[in-house]
Amino acid sequence: MRLFPLCALALLMHVPAYAAPVPMPMQADEYVAPAFSAPAAAALIILLPAQSGGSQYDAANGFVIGQLQAQLVAAGYRVKGLDAANYDLLWQQEAQAAGGLYDPLTGDLRTEAYFRAMSALAQRIAAATGAALVIKPALVLRDARLLGTTAQWDGQRKMPKAKNLFNDTVRYDGITTAISVEFIAMSGEGELAFKTFGGVTLPHRGDMWDGKQEVRDDLFANDKEIAEGVSIALRPLLKK
Repeated sequence: MRLFPLCALALLMHVPAYAAPVPMPMQADEYVAPAFSAPAAAALIILLPAQSGGSQYDAANGFVIGQLQAQLVAAGYRVKGLDAANYDLLWQQEAQAAGGLYDPLTGDLRTEAYFRAMSALAQRIAAATGAALVIKPALVLRDARLLGTTAQWDGQRKMPKAKNLFNDTVRYDGITTAISVEFIAMSGEGELAFKTFGGVTLPHRGDMWDGKQEVRDDLFANDKEIAEGVSIALRPLLKK
């Protein structure tokens, strides 16, 4: 099982020294195991490769891994990553052992099979490395609630980007697409420790002249917004 230390990445990352922008309770689709407590200082945490909800966001995966590593190291943990090739092989084996992850008729994710595969993978990794936690990170698309001048989702609050405002103030009411980080953390014993989200950014910018939405040209130009989302999603470990 090939692991890499991720140290070089961490030197390039901004480590936030702030609390989550909008403290808020757990979302309905988040979970923290009732008996979960943060691992002891210097415990080993293994990071699986980051995945994203669309190829246009793949460039941000390095920021996600880098921020995860930087913030966990700052909290006193040892962190290593599982390389993509090794992960792909192990995940394929565990998915097959779980009977496949998708329903052959509907194409829907078989949630129980997915978590059986995750449990088995975490136990395999922990047996080989002594890891206390295995974290699977992803960038995912989420709904944000537009209200007044801001959008709110997954512990985050941001003002939508717009151009051609002509000095007008835009007020909103509705739903828009947002991006969050999602962390699924499994204990070394294969139990689900937590599943959390952290709001990152709004990927689109509105043109008030023609009413169209376009992908922002400055999207993921740096890791600042990723840093905020990672900080929010790590609250079970960072006590936020």
